Amino acid sequence: MLHIDQNVIEDIERGFSVPAQPKLLQKLQDLVTKEEPELNLIAKTISQDVAISSTVLKTINSPVYGLARTVSDIPKAVRYIGLEGIITLVTCSLIKQTFKQKDCSIALNEFWSNSTSIANVCVQIGNTLKQAISKDILFSLGLFHDCGVPIMAMKHSDYHKTFARALKFPNIPITTIEDTTYKANHATIGYYVSSSWRLPKEICQLILAHHERDFIDNPFSRIQKFYFAILKMAENIVHQKRYNKDTPDWRFLKDKVLNLLVLTEVEYIEILNSADENIQS
Repeated sequence: MLHIDQNVIEDIERGFSVPAQPKLLQKLQDLVTKEEPELNLIAKTISQDVAISSTVLKTINSPVYGLARTVSDIPKAVRYIGLEGIITLVTCSLIKQTFKQKDCSIALNEFWSNSTSIANVCVQIGNTLKQAISKDILFSLGLFHDCGVPIMAMKHSDYHKTFARALKFPNIPITTIEDTTYKANHATIGYYVSSSWRLPKEICQLILAHHERDFIDNPFSRIQKFYFAILKMAENIVHQKRYNKDTPDWRFLKDKVLNLLVLTEVEYIEILNSADENIQS
């Protein structure tokens, strides 16, 4: 499923408090899409927001990026990881600021900690594979894939109960349970948010489809399937580390994911065992 009916989009616009794309991100995306982007102007624009600059530098200097030297300022960050990478990190930093705990029925600190851990593990898995894969896409996908969840939790005060119920009934995808309960699901809303924030199309499509248990069986591109498989493995690794059990999706996808990524069960266990430094407490 990589298509949303226009009626669904209109329902989301009417029924949910979807965060608008921040002005900083709009400005940066406009600068980046110019025929000859001015790196110094882009760096200066980011540097004017102290909180975002600090978060970006903290992420770049984390083990996820594995840089040989410390990056101390935004101009250096732009040179080290490129325009796509810096826009990715700014976007990831900004989305966390758009949601307020007082409006939400789930614990946002725990939610973002989990999402960041999944993003980190996505990159970790990507680094172990021979396939050429974008680290920026992996990190964005890991962080954004569930961005529809807090929006659902802002509208529905009982959403945490629905989420918990989905964990008890693994045979039914959580998106199906959400559709039955609320006539909407977090994957569709996440697609709407990521599209309106002008994330790359491939990320938006994977956000929409990330609970589709037959995704790997369908005629999507091999690289789409790779990103999907890495995300599902990362989700399961983080869930295993936190709760000592698999995600509801994993038993339906495990063999397909390992086959696609050409990983053995032993290699999967090795990645699982080495993931601790990438998982936030």
